[in-house]
Amino acid sequence: MAVKRLMIAGAAIAFAAFAPAQDDAGARYWLLSGGGEIVGTPVKETTTEVFVDIGPKIVGIPRDSIVKETSAAEAAESEDAVVTGVAADAGEGRMLSQTEMVERAKQSVVLISNPRGAGSGFVLDTEGRVVTNHHVIRNEKYHTVNIFRKRGSQWERVKLEDAEVEAYSPLYDIAILRLPMDQVRAEGLELVPMPVAAPGDLEVGDPVFAIGNPGMGGRLLEHSVSQGIASSLARNFGDIVYIQTTAAVNPGNSGGPLVDSRGRVVGLVTLKAIFQEGIAFALPSSLIHHFLNTSESFAYSEQAGNKGFRYLPPEE
Repeated sequence: MAVKRLMIAGAAIAFAAFAPAQDDAGARYWLLSGGGEIVGTPVKETTTEVFVDIGPKIVGIPRDSIVKETSAAEAAESEDAVVTGVAADAGEGRMLSQTEMVERAKQSVVLISNPRGAGSGFVLDTEGRVVTNHHVIRNEKYHTVNIFRKRGSQWERVKLEDAEVEAYSPLYDIAILRLPMDQVRAEGLELVPMPVAAPGDLEVGDPVFAIGNPGMGGRLLEHSVSQGIASSLARNFGDIVYIQTTAAVNPGNSGGPLVDSRGRVVGLVTLKAIFQEGIAFALPSSLIHHFLNTSESFAYSEQAGNKGFRYLPPEE
């Protein structure tokens, strides 16, 4: 059964794709003005507020904060419904702890290696697209991508060879790799996409997590997680605005996701202050979305090596 992820007050709840004939047919979905989402059963309504049973408790929703209301069944099937967070098991029907959120997010984080070195990335969709930094894949055509698969209490590394560059931007320092789907299917891998947060969903002071594969000497510390806060949303380097975070990052974290407490990618870890601790920078989700939505303009070109399609600047 398909599972969507909906949010309430920064915490995640999972719900199955409801069928109208089921007992949950009375469940409703509300999209709120601040980007939050609630699924539950309405129990009382006043002129100013709707009271909703979400399972653990009853919450009140101010009417002036409601952007959209529909049935949970329609929301589960609608392309307009925001799919956020990392999916819980079907039928789990409970809020996830912060630890569980991170554990599920780690299913999407990959290790990328090539003759230049190693970096991180995250699975974007089930079609095999992976997002990383351009400087991780620069000047190399094929890359090895390691997917981490949970086996009991242990993580197993599955190596996929010859992932190809699909698009990239040196300016934004972002790139898309395409996994070899024949190998993915042969290994029986389930690709777990990580959703990219909508622009404006992150605020200064919000907790964030950097998940990646930093190095220590000649050793990779796979699947390392560091926690911090968003220190600033407006640090300008080369006319690109970055998120500043206190989450610890090091070489090898490049291309990994900066994740919020709802399991969404709010930034792409890109820069670290040299000889400083607690100062790192991530490309914000707004620019990630811009790149993804216009990726054909950043396409890789077989004829031009790792140079993509580019237009000459207009003559002055």
